Amino acid sequence: MNIGVIVDNEFSDDIRVYNECLILSDAGHKVFVLCLNFGKKPEKEKINAKLMVLRIRINRKLKNLMFGLFNTIDLYSYWWSGKIDAFIKKYHIEFLHVHDLYMAKAGYMAKKKNAIPMILDLHEYYPYAVRSYQWMNKFPSKYLIRSWVWEKKEGRFLRYADKIVVLSDHFKAQLIKKYKYLKEEQFVIYPNIPNVSELLAYPINKSIIDKQDSFILFYFGGVSMRRGIFIVIDALKLLIDKIPHIKLLIIGPVDKAEQKAFEAAILNEQVRNHIIYYPWKDISLLPSYIRVSDICLSPIEKNEQHESGIANKVYQYMLFERPVLVSNCKPQADLINMAKCGLVYKWNSAEDLSEKVLKLFYNKNMAHKMGENGRKVILAHFNSKTMSKNLLRAYTE
Repeated sequence: MNIGVIVDNEFSDDIRVYNECLILSDAGHKVFVLCLNFGKKPEKEKINAKLMVLRIRINRKLKNLMFGLFNTIDLYSYWWSGKIDAFIKKYHIEFLHVHDLYMAKAGYMAKKKNAIPMILDLHEYYPYAVRSYQWMNKFPSKYLIRSWVWEKKEGRFLRYADKIVVLSDHFKAQLIKKYKYLKEEQFVIYPNIPNVSELLAYPINKSIIDKQDSFILFYFGGVSMRRGIFIVIDALKLLIDKIPHIKLLIIGPVDKAEQKAFEAAILNEQVRNHIIYYPWKDISLLPSYIRVSDICLSPIEKNEQHESGIANKVYQYMLFERPVLVSNCKPQADLINMAKCGLVYKWNSAEDLSEKVLKLFYNKNMAHKMGENGRKVILAHFNSKTMSKNLLRAYTE
């Protein structure tokens, strides 16, 4: 089959999209990715014999402006639908695989015109996600973007798809309950699982941090209040007296709207000597940072958006044999409890989080066993090789 993948961003920015495209091309399909280009990347790039990336050069500010006006004057969907229609005709596309809810309308207009099926791939519970983006909910953006409109559009946009890819069974159940016209057989479960062979190929640098006798808590990913990092810093304050050599290692970009609050939090006199922060590190170094850590964290807020699936960092932590401490968002809590690879704490309680850290600190054998359990589960079940069957089934059906 000739499969057309539509991404309204740089192709290389999303590991989920990249992994799915590799799965489809490795299965023998010809995969053509239509994406945006904000920099100087080539217009065409051949990833492998069956995977080609085609980029549309656009100014980022123009893209953001069109997208920001989506719920006021929807130029974005019509602009994209024209691009997708030409793409379908030029590369004889037989299936569309469109990423993210807000791209469903553009995909549908092109799909209808060319009479081909469309798979809609949901990376998040979008109507709830936009509520948590502070920049979308401040004046004047709030009244231009009108994030609350997405709650009304979601049901209509889901009707456009022949198949829907979601992150978890929990997310699927939420959507079926909410929209009675959706059927079980329309859904495909494909979590944010890692490409194990790629991650294991990266060398481990045991001296990446001068650890000495430090006890390291590690968080990897975007930094913001909704991701729970401020609760972690509050827990750190409670732990310093009991574990004087404790360190919190944070790697990831900070939401611009929360930059000042984050800087104030990590420069607080009580914790400033116990926090190591890097805004960015190459993914090839991630295994080394996980290995040098003692506990890995996924402290996201418990809400509808975060309960749509599990962040890929959780699977990455597990692969490299570290006990995982997660907030009680249902999908990630279910995984940790099933795999017996860590502990779950109440999402908004620094006290509960600190107690769970102490439990792992004082029970080294238990923590080690949890790390081993996590790796076994990833190698046996939650990896791109085993989970690829779900994705490929969407096409064979």
